[in-house]
Amino acid sequence: MVTLEKVLAAYQKYINGRNALLDELNLSQRSNRDPLSEFSEWLVAALVDGKLAESRVQKGWDVSTASDEKIQVKYLANPADRWVNEHHIVINEYMTTYALVLYEALLPTAVIIFPVTGLQKVGMLLGKKHGNLETTIQFTRQNYHRIKDNPATFAGLGVRLYLAPDWKLQE
Repeated sequence: MVTLEKVLAAYQKYINGRNALLDELNLSQRSNRDPLSEFSEWLVAALVDGKLAESRVQKGWDVSTASDEKIQVKYLANPADRWVNEHHIVINEYMTTYALVLYEALLPTAVIIFPVTGLQKVGMLLGKKHGNLETTIQFTRQNYHRIKDNPATFAGLGVRLYLAPDWKLQE
């Protein structure tokens, strides 16, 4: 039986775990945001040798690089056996690239970084038929598998794919 006492005790364990994660990311004193958002931004910054934005609510981008890349980071979380959620990639004028961190059963499994310039070509290669491919892609599990199965083809359009567990750039 679920009781208030049991739920509050479980919630305290979550708080302790969340704070331990944010301590490791050096964000414990700066964030009250969703830990998946924080970890996603940190993971992308680590993969591209970038730097997190000073403000945890930076408008339009979350990670910058030495080459002045401005990366917007979002995540998509689903169960391991199927996707119940999809993601709408939306480009803005502040970013140069868009990173999507994929989670399955809360484990990070992939990072895909999309270029802002040339997004329409990526959408067309994914077989997208919706409008505004210059600024949006309705991203599905099928799209992920197409990129994962053809990383060199998509790399030619500026898409970068990193896969767990080694997080090496797929080419």
